[in-house]
Amino acid sequence: MKVDFLFEQPLDELVADILRMENVMESEQEELMSEIGKEIKKQVRNVLPKSEKDHKHMRDDIKVTINGKKKKTGVTGVSVHGGKDTAYKWHMLDDGTRNRDGSVHTPAYHFTKKAMDEATPHIETLINELERRVTQ
Repeated sequence: MKVDFLFEQPLDELVADILRMENVMESEQEELMSEIGKEIKKQVRNVLPKSEKDHKHMRDDIKVTINGKKKKTGVTGVSVHGGKDTAYKWHMLDDGTRNRDGSVHTPAYHFTKKAMDEATPHIETLINELERRVTQ
């Protein structure tokens, strides 16, 4: 079996294009993570119910953190979480709580999944736009 390759571009031009794409991705990565974080925060805020009680509401205490490149994995990520005053409540509302006898005390609301489901189309659009900019 014989395989022939015909390259229109010299190999050094291909390498230069790949390096250019990598530089564009790295330069726009933080902005992309910021936009993704804002979208998820917006959706979490929309999904969370507003309490009638007179205290700080979870929907008003949402923080977005962009994690820099991890030395071991090379991964950059975004974290959307509760703020200082309400972070401890997130898992109880999201997963629900039970009494010792096994009966439901607080029903699970699954607001994080609902928010991610709502945010996914916008996030996919952001990623597609970045891919388009990188490959041009």
